[in-house]
Amino acid sequence: MNDNVLPPWTDQARSVLDESARALDAATLSRLNRARQAALAQRAPRRRAAWVFLPAGLAGACALLLAVGVWHGRRAPTAIPAQAALAASASGNAVNAGDLDMIASGDDMEMMQDLDFYAWLDVQDQDNNG
Repeated sequence: MNDNVLPPWTDQARSVLDESARALDAATLSRLNRARQAALAQRAPRRRAAWVFLPAGLAGACALLLAVGVWHGRRAPTAIPAQAALAASASGNAVNAGDLDMIASGDDMEMMQDLDFYAWLDVQDQDNNG
């Protein structure tokens, strides 16, 4: 069933309304036009849907994620002091993370002066446990 087909009386009603509109004087047409313009001016402005801004938000989030990744990747690793590396290699032991944290803190400089003693002590401790 086609909904675009209008009943025959609508053509007759259209012709009667068009005839009456042609018969209006200029003052009435002007008032009608002003009323139409005032009604259009009061109409609320169209709002954009929130999803229109979604691509911009996603692009911003990706840029932020990339910046954090680049910044995190550029952080310089903590350097191992040369004395600690030499002492560890001389004793044949590998330097573990706990030792590096203690050495890198820089709080106890006296310990740095006696690295050979601490390396010997570590070897003695391993001999007694094994």
